[in-house]
Amino acid sequence: MEVMKPTRPSLHAGTPRSDRVSSSSGLLRRVLFGSWAFNVAYLLLAVLVPLDAVRLGLASQTIGLLAAIPGVLQLPARILSGPLTDTWGERTVLLVTFGLAVLAGLSAMWWPAPVAGLILAQLAIGAARGLFWTAAQAYTSRLSGSRTANLGRFTSFAKGGALVGIAAAGPVATGLGMAPAFALTATLGLVSAALAWSLAPLARARSGRPLGEALRLLPGVARDPVIVFFGMVSMLCALPQALAQSFFPVWLLHLGASASEASLLTALQSLGMIAAGFVATGVMARLGPLRLVWLSGGLLALALFGVGLPSWELSAGGILAAGLAAGWLNVAFLTAVADTSTDADRGTRLGVTQIYFVVSMMATPVLSGVLAGPAGLSRAFAVEGLLVLALLAGLFALRGRLVPLRAPEAVDAPRQA
Repeated sequence: MEVMKPTRPSLHAGTPRSDRVSSSSGLLRRVLFGSWAFNVAYLLLAVLVPLDAVRLGLASQTIGLLAAIPGVLQLPARILSGPLTDTWGERTVLLVTFGLAVLAGLSAMWWPAPVAGLILAQLAIGAARGLFWTAAQAYTSRLSGSRTANLGRFTSFAKGGALVGIAAAGPVATGLGMAPAFALTATLGLVSAALAWSLAPLARARSGRPLGEALRLLPGVARDPVIVFFGMVSMLCALPQALAQSFFPVWLLHLGASASEASLLTALQSLGMIAAGFVATGVMARLGPLRLVWLSGGLLALALFGVGLPSWELSAGGILAAGLAAGWLNVAFLTAVADTSTDADRGTRLGVTQIYFVVSMMATPVLSGVLAGPAGLSRAFAVEGLLVLALLAGLFALRGRLVPLRAPEAVDAPRQA
């Protein structure tokens, strides 16, 4: 199997000058704030739906099913997001994404049958979530300046929006009521759509091939050693994020924290990712993508060992360190995949890489629950730390399949359409 096609940009050679969009500072700001608003809306809705289900008197089993519904469309949408981005262009996919967010808020607010409205809202926001990341990351990666800096800022704004959405859901529901709270999510989706509408369509954003042909390229892209390598890096990136949405707060409650304290301490994971995004440029410049993967993976393993210690202060420090590691792993895999892509296939390559991410998000809570059964959560975290080290060893063995990797350079970028 070949390591790299002759026409594909190499991380060793650097990104071609025609690969970026000039005059992009305003475009970057619109992408960042649109992404921030969308993530606020998504996480607001994620918390509001179960709160509304409780208000409606639904059984706990029904509430659990409602909470799981976004995953029904999120994984298929993530698989399709790459070919759609390469075929339609990033801007069009973002408009569809944010339109689905508007639909989700309106469905939860106005649908005549309340439960059916919540189901439709969850389906719509799950599809939106699946489409969002590839299109937004591909657009951000094509803007001029340091690709690492742009993707780092994107990570910080997206995670900042998620943090605001989670923190604001309870006060918004209490202060405004459920219908106005859902209206707020639709309004944020509309704001994101307006910002996406104002984006310039990027030159050569479309591959020119029909969607069916783009879909047929998926198996070949999935076998590319670069995609396999950085797909596994994205699995490491997803692991602490999945634990923050599942067993980190459970463990903190076990240590004696109140529900509000556990929520705040778990938010340290998002804060770590935000901080990592803002300093990613300097770290990447010093280390390069591969050394950043080794450093961040080692930090993640140590963080998981620390989370399982019988002290909430040490656990909180471990959660923060896990967030830093996840943020740097996120920037490393996004930058590397973008740097080895062309305009015609960047969306597909990013989308396939992130399938690994979604699988890790789904599998980590299941694995943690299985491990916690006989051994307890503390040992479960320790075993997961060992699994991180084992995966790092596997990645180290695979490194010879990659072209030489270097710290990305800041280059100019192309024309707008």
